[in-house]
Amino acid sequence: MLTIKNIYSIAWCFTLLVTGMSTSADSGSGPYPYKDIGDGNKATEVIVTLVDGVVVDPEGNLFISHRSKNRIRKVGKDGIITTIAGNGLAGFSGDNGPALKASFNFPAGLCLDQAGNLYVADRNNHRIRRIDTSGIVTTVAGAGDPDMGGDGGPAVQAYLNYPSDLVCDGKGNLYISDRSNNRIRKVDSQGKISTVAGMGLPEFGGDFGPATGAFLKYPFGIDLDRKGNLYIADRGNNRIRKVDTQGIITTVAGDGTHFFAGDYGPATRASLAYPTDVVVDDRGNLYIADRNNNRIRKVDSLGIMTTVMGIGKYEYNGDNEIASETTLHLPFALALSPDGKLIIVDRNHFRVRSMDLKSHAIATLAGNGNSWFRGDGGPGAGATLDSPSGMAVDSKGRVIFSDKMHNRLRQIDEKGFIFTLAGTGDQGNEGDGGPASEASLFLPGAMAVGPQDDIYFVSPQGNSKVVRKIDPQGKITRFAGNGVLGDKGDGGPALQASFGVIQDIAVDRQGNVYLADLTNRKIRKVDTQGVVSTLASDTWVKIVDEEIHPNGIAISQNGEIFISDSGSSKIRKIDRNQNVTIFAGTGEFRDSGDGGPAIQAGIRSPGGLTFSPDGELFIAEETSHRIRKISKEGNIMHVAGTGSPGYGGDGGPANQAQLKSPYRMAFDKEGNLYFSDRDNNRIRKIDPQGIISTVAGNSNIGWLQDGLEVRITVHNFP
Repeated sequence: MLTIKNIYSIAWCFTLLVTGMSTSADSGSGPYPYKDIGDGNKATEVIVTLVDGVVVDPEGNLFISHRSKNRIRKVGKDGIITTIAGNGLAGFSGDNGPALKASFNFPAGLCLDQAGNLYVADRNNHRIRRIDTSGIVTTVAGAGDPDMGGDGGPAVQAYLNYPSDLVCDGKGNLYISDRSNNRIRKVDSQGKISTVAGMGLPEFGGDFGPATGAFLKYPFGIDLDRKGNLYIADRGNNRIRKVDTQGIITTVAGDGTHFFAGDYGPATRASLAYPTDVVVDDRGNLYIADRNNNRIRKVDSLGIMTTVMGIGKYEYNGDNEIASETTLHLPFALALSPDGKLIIVDRNHFRVRSMDLKSHAIATLAGNGNSWFRGDGGPGAGATLDSPSGMAVDSKGRVIFSDKMHNRLRQIDEKGFIFTLAGTGDQGNEGDGGPASEASLFLPGAMAVGPQDDIYFVSPQGNSKVVRKIDPQGKITRFAGNGVLGDKGDGGPALQASFGVIQDIAVDRQGNVYLADLTNRKIRKVDTQGVVSTLASDTWVKIVDEEIHPNGIAISQNGEIFISDSGSSKIRKIDRNQNVTIFAGTGEFRDSGDGGPAIQAGIRSPGGLTFSPDGELFIAEETSHRIRKISKEGNIMHVAGTGSPGYGGDGGPANQAQLKSPYRMAFDKEGNLYFSDRDNNRIRKIDPQGIISTVAGNSNIGWLQDGLEVRITVHNFP
């Protein structure tokens, strides 16, 4: 069986794709329209991060899916890197047009057919797309929604679920690792789709029987040998599985344990740790990206397992002549070149490397080893966010938010471009007294902007939280909190006071700062002289038995303070005489009362609060996945979210859109409401007409730095 990963001899015409499209790209003119990401330079001199797929043509040109840039790139035989597909914006667009103008979303596995067409697993678009030799992109499989269905019918009408890898055979068939459907699918030369392995449940079983009756668990890389046997990196099962030409499945490597063991013995008794790819050479040797073991393993034709590259340690030790002494860090994807080299995506060394199968010498083909924090300097929708939390708008109309898991404060300018305002990405509370751009931040959360555009934000320190301040000149300092858990310090400097978990922060027109202290169940104030006090202490103590949990805070134009109390499901008000009253909510843990008086409504999960320029109070309900507002007349109304967690509705009415844990909000002077759609990793906007859109972030999972591993998982992925 002839396969591209085995490199069959065909005429390759992809040069037409590059030269024929580059001058028409929107991003620039000339032969290299994407110079900002290194096009036109030696591939070994540019930053290459998060590569998910790799394939080599018969002429030796290397193609990579540059997932973190949502582009497909080519490294020519001369070592020059260029972009051949993708405009860099995460999304789906461009079918039936030039590939350079199309949008992809986490492009993953690649393969080439005998006619020279390149196929891309457009993972987060749940589609397989083809770039033909004229540079035109089309969808060949997947309807675009993450689901399962369509077997027996046209592949373009079927559903895929995070497809991860591809392999093309010599008969016009396309095999798809349909990862989150726990299946391997096949699209025949007529465009008809079927399942060739996997029943859909993420389990293990079925060896020695029909592959369609077996279980796979998040399969990743796949390959075919010359005889037509299909090999599967069954990642979640820590095994390599084989489906023979009769459709019978067996395990050929891995005993199922997530461990390193078994070299020089039978491969089926060896241990693998999340293998993510497999390729087979002409002699029947299997090469495995043993990802979490930081090794490349080999299973020879006798079934014996050995390590051919990697020592288990991940510190980079350079290219050398001995592969077995060369370190890898999360090797991810593999391919074979026509000149007898194994191509390895060395994921967290930010390189694509080769190993000569005869001499075992190592060389770097692409990547300079540096990582690239993603999204800054470009459109907000192209940036990756990770748990965006605090939200504010300054006097210049800049939208500022805390990109929490990236340890940064970021801003969106009037053109919709995103930049880092503070934080290097390193986690810490260092750098006070210097530029905020050079300081380390520690999981910044709630934030607010003062009347002089001072920025205040909350960060954890030990069991407590502290407040840091960035002045208009960009200098960062500690503003409040000694880092010790407690409630001491009233009447003295805020820097010497102890706090608990500060859940939210607000600033009034005079520059006084108010803190919602969830742990101590208090509202603390830091005046313009830096002295801390507790608000309404006499009144508050009388109602503290009501399980008050101050979760959000906002200040009205006349200086009254409003608190969302998630413990009692109420909104409370502290007037200028320090009297505490209930402003909204019956205390019932349910959503009810829209269209009527807020005081009679059920408010299940009040969180962030903000006032509109017209004086209406907006409430972000995190666990209800909705935003509501209370009019100046005291009536409560539905603003955004259907109540069902998810993402959808951009371009339409906000009250018909899906949100997922909306957290904090802020208005600009024109009446646009910005909010952190936290669990969707987006910043979204609702205009004065009630239309919702996304201004920053996309469906991609966030990273501490582009190329590093995810901290959390947001879909069915082990």
